[in-house]
Amino acid sequence: MSTEALTCFLNEVVQSHELATGLKALSSHDQIIAYGQGQGFDFSAEEWAGFIDKDFELQTELVQRSILSANPVHWSWAFRQHSVWRAMLMIGAGDGST
Repeated sequence: MSTEALTCFLNEVVQSHELATGLKALSSHDQIIAYGQGQGFDFSAEEWAGFIDKDFELQTELVQRSILSANPVHWSWAFRQHSVWRAMLMIGAGDGST
């Protein structure tokens, strides 16, 4: 598993405004994977799924429901898919679920 590439991708999005801005238009895990790979991060769809699933399992039920109910066309959807990126969102940022 390319945990190093995934961790690097997550952290680079936090550090790079340009990378983070690129996430705003993404509305599926396949798009996130393609975006990361297109930016030079070497990980597979299976590795991404395992990484996201592990993070999801560590979240409270309330956070899990919030992730699942977020509208994929809302700009913040991709940021909600991992705790590292969720930490970038301001408190009160909508999720398009209403």
